[in-house]
Amino acid sequence: MVRKACCVNRMNRRGFLLRSSALALAASCPLASSLATGAESSVRPAPKWPYEWQVGDFSIHSDFDFRERVDLIDDLQRLRGDLESSLGITIARERIHLILFATSSRYRSYLRKHFPGIPDRRALFIKRRGPGMVFAYDSHEMAVDLRHETTHAMLNASLPYVPLWLDEGLAEYFEVSSADRPGKSPHLKIVRLRALIGQVPDLVALDDLSDLSAMGAGEYRDAWSWVHFLLHESEESRQVLLRFLAELQAQSPPGPLSRRIAAGVPDYQQRYLKHFRAAF
Repeated sequence: MVRKACCVNRMNRRGFLLRSSALALAASCPLASSLATGAESSVRPAPKWPYEWQVGDFSIHSDFDFRERVDLIDDLQRLRGDLESSLGITIARERIHLILFATSSRYRSYLRKHFPGIPDRRALFIKRRGPGMVFAYDSHEMAVDLRHETTHAMLNASLPYVPLWLDEGLAEYFEVSSADRPGKSPHLKIVRLRALIGQVPDLVALDDLSDLSAMGAGEYRDAWSWVHFLLHESEESRQVLLRFLAELQAQSPPGPLSRRIAAGVPDYQQRYLKHFRAAF
């Protein structure tokens, strides 16, 4: 994804989490159907991919030889530890299936055939009752796409639910390489410019979002900015996020995160502006 040039098309690569309809959509796809119903353990479909292998918690199915991308697989395996150390939660050891294509045309043709009606996205995370499935195709943004969707997969496996904006904000944060997360996100330039003119994203409006179709480029940017603020502004802000996620994992409803931030981070709006106006 060429981020700054393609903001208008940003939703074309966003992952799409199918919580309630994956089973019906998967009915025509042997691999996807068995995974969506949780049947993989008792009935394994006949191999149908030119390349299939397993690395750690990842089962990889590809129509091209992806084995040379050892660096990317290692990166995805490190993502679990990154999430645990940054967010203070335990990431479930659930199988994640990576379904990879050599070209955009093969990827889209496969999805049109087996998932008719699914939104056009450059990468997808699909899950119902079985293991999560991440679909992507080879491109210069494949590492970003896979980190983003795998973040969704790991969070979904580990938490009973995540507010939409926070789910996307965390995926935006963790989609870049670990070294780039504090100060080299593609979002940072615009967020800093907006902070310089006193613009603070509306947290309550983000909390009210419940439909992925309402997440445009601005909402992804704003969600990322609040995640960055919470993780990096201070230990006080970080603890607000960690306590919220810990309560989610304990299945103790924590209430809207916007209220927790307002209560736990005095003058959070001014601190948000100061945070992004500073050089880091």
